[in-house]
Amino acid sequence: MTLGEGKRKVLMLLDEYSSGGELTVDEDIEKKMADFFDTAQKDMASFKRIIRTQEITLTGGEEARVLYDLPADFAGTFRIWKGDRLKQYPVIGGKLAAGPEETGTLLLEYFAVPGTIGPDTADTYAFEVSEDAAACLPFFVAAQQLMPDLVVDYSAFLNTYYAMRNALDVRLPGCGAGGVRQVLFAGR
Repeated sequence: MTLGEGKRKVLMLLDEYSSGGELTVDEDIEKKMADFFDTAQKDMASFKRIIRTQEITLTGGEEARVLYDLPADFAGTFRIWKGDRLKQYPVIGGKLAAGPEETGTLLLEYFAVPGTIGPDTADTYAFEVSEDAAACLPFFVAAQQLMPDLVVDYSAFLNTYYAMRNALDVRLPGCGAGGVRQVLFAGR
């Protein structure tokens, strides 16, 4: 979903139509839309994680620990591969730490923070969260638009957002089913 599609859905949820059935543009709503989508996407990315990869070349060194830069959008380590084996490396001060004898190439799978959506972000911007996660965002934004209004209740939109978000499949790839086993009554 793009930012423009998300905005259109918010306007539909808010019933921003003229008497002729055309969507109307309310400057007050439009000015807040990008910031609300930014907040929504970052909240969603902390719930249904964005996973990206980057290669890191270990060069070794003279120090007890050699520190390597991590991507700017790094939010946490998912997995680190050296060849076909999973390895663990600490992150110290926002940098990956390795021993001085370590050389070769690592494949870092990491959780990413989406880029900032600002007032100058084009409507063609594609949300960085998955499509099923992006489908939740207009409900969050609609709720935020209505929150300052003391007459209109925003809670239906916010509750829909949370219900949709909680229904998402948030399992991480390669980490098993992650389901809950029924043991009450021995599965009968």
